[in-house]
Amino acid sequence: MSNITLDGRIEIECNLSYDNSSENIKFAVQFVYLSFAILIHLLILRTVLWKEWKVYRSNSFFMIYALDSIGILITISIDIFLGRPFIFIPQLCPILSPLFFDPSIFLKTVYIIPNYTRAAKSVTQIMMSINRMTCVIFPMDYIRIWKKYLKIAIIITLLSPFLVIWNLFPSRVYILPSRGGFSPIYARYVKWASLSLFHLVYLTLAIIITIISTVITLTYLLMLPMRLKSAEKSLCFVNITISISFIINASFQSLFAFFTLFDAGTLYILQFFGYDLLNLSSPIVLILISPQLREHIFNRKKIFRNVPLKVSDTQNGIN
Repeated sequence: MSNITLDGRIEIECNLSYDNSSENIKFAVQFVYLSFAILIHLLILRTVLWKEWKVYRSNSFFMIYALDSIGILITISIDIFLGRPFIFIPQLCPILSPLFFDPSIFLKTVYIIPNYTRAAKSVTQIMMSINRMTCVIFPMDYIRIWKKYLKIAIIITLLSPFLVIWNLFPSRVYILPSRGGFSPIYARYVKWASLSLFHLVYLTLAIIITIISTVITLTYLLMLPMRLKSAEKSLCFVNITISISFIINASFQSLFAFFTLFDAGTLYILQFFGYDLLNLSSPIVLILISPQLREHIFNRKKIFRNVPLKVSDTQNGIN
């Protein structure tokens, strides 16, 4: 790392030991499920921000989730068209890797944006957990509270990731061999400012707040009228699913930050799959537990004719 300069040329040799066909199959599998994730998020965003905007615009939870979904779409798009092909299509390595031997603004941008959106993911998770908790603690004032503070929550979500990625801007981003291809890595300009450590702090904070919010939410749900208790299992399932995803991510980040059991490229790939689980499970769970959203997305009114379209404000905030 001490030999890395901000403007020097850093050349790599592609690893030719990997079988092209098997690596291409791995990419194809990822392409399929990531494309499915993109489709689900697009359906949710189309419903919430356009098709049924009048229904969801006053629902603070769905507005926060839409912001989160936009970030996920950006992350997945970069992964599926750039990050994963660079690693899992070895045929590209001899052709494309020389383009990044010298300092590249494009490479730095491709590295910074996903790290920004992943940090924002932790913040939106915190906001959604607090949103659900306030919904059951202050059912009568929930809408008024979030109408007042939603813009502040969005601003915090957009700005706070810079506390994670700030050291990337002056740092050198370069490539290292990764399987049969290559992946970006950075040389810290400020030596103590570890990107993976900052991510770990955000993920840990999100996990703690999610767990605390879940416990408080479930406790208050037991005290609410019977009409809300049907949401208990769904809410518990959502929080458990998201918490497990965050724990997996935190584990990968801790390995990346503190241990050298694996090379940087391997850990970079492990983080991919941790975020894949997080980005794919969240919209699926949301659609499964929200009959109203499911109906709006798929236009299956007959199937859900017994489910009222207009749910209470408290339930709407929870789901």
